[in-house]
Amino acid sequence: MNRKRALVAFIVVFACVAITACGDGKKEEPVVPKDPILIKIGNTDTASRSTNVSLEWLAGYLSEQAEGAVAIEIYPGGELGDDPEMCKGLLLGLDEVYIGHCGVLGSIVGPKLDVLELPFLYGSYEEWVEGSFEKEGLSIYNELLEGTGYVCVDFMYNGMMNLCSNEKIYRSIGDFKDYSVRVNTSEINRRVFEALGAEPIPMAWGEVYNAVEEGTVDGLAHSLGVFNDFAFYEFAPYITLTEYQSSPYTVVMSTEFLDSMPPELRDIVLSGIHEACARQRQMERELELGYAELFVEKGATVHTSTAEEKAKFYAACEDVYKTQRDITGADIYDRFLTTAGK
Repeated sequence: MNRKRALVAFIVVFACVAITACGDGKKEEPVVPKDPILIKIGNTDTASRSTNVSLEWLAGYLSEQAEGAVAIEIYPGGELGDDPEMCKGLLLGLDEVYIGHCGVLGSIVGPKLDVLELPFLYGSYEEWVEGSFEKEGLSIYNELLEGTGYVCVDFMYNGMMNLCSNEKIYRSIGDFKDYSVRVNTSEINRRVFEALGAEPIPMAWGEVYNAVEEGTVDGLAHSLGVFNDFAFYEFAPYITLTEYQSSPYTVVMSTEFLDSMPPELRDIVLSGIHEACARQRQMERELELGYAELFVEKGATVHTSTAEEKAKFYAACEDVYKTQRDITGADIYDRFLTTAGK
């Protein structure tokens, strides 16, 4: 493999064992597959972010568990392409696992998935974890994916969504007037910022850095981890901690690839992914809690939105909720909102 930052681990995993009873009662040795099952994992995060640190752990975990053969290749930084390209590539067999912002999958499958990005749905990280895993938010989300060829095997924590700007802090609805903000390609993010009075500009991730650096957009809606890893605070040093979304990273496979693995191997791989995701969530949350102070030290201005400010932002998005209920379907929409106590 000739990619600089790809992490390659040739890992032995439980293989299908052919055991043939002989006349003398002896059994043949286990048969190891000639070719490893290749699992290419792609994302657009930096190699040092918790996303990829946890994937390194995954490679080690699988290595310790194995007796067959699997090859894992980890491609950070968009080395396999931009987010939509990698996500679509799952159905073409170009990659086996895609990890990225949930809005990417929604932009491909359809806006019914945007229920995951309702603004101010979960009030905190703890509420998001409880809603996603203890109250079955992930399972309900996968109901929406049935028949699409995709399955979301877990969530990673991308961080609560906030705003960085090159000109000002946003304390009121009026502050958003004439504010151009880069959003991902999911439909709901356009509707959220239009409701707030801003000008949302959908943009693929590969274009974002230059757009923020050059001032093509006034700012960016994303997590503090991304603000840090790409040093966006240098070009857009006004950071408003609205925590307006808890948009997770979806860990996505094609159902065809997942079903193609022998059951024993599938169980091991999924067990490793679940543990890696749990580690990533904890790691990213711990980092997130220190970013605001770090940004101030770097010269940025940081404002934490008050409960009153958030309430007004939420009220402005009332129609976003009504529209999404129609798009997703009332039954599954209502069930999903119960995961947030709404």
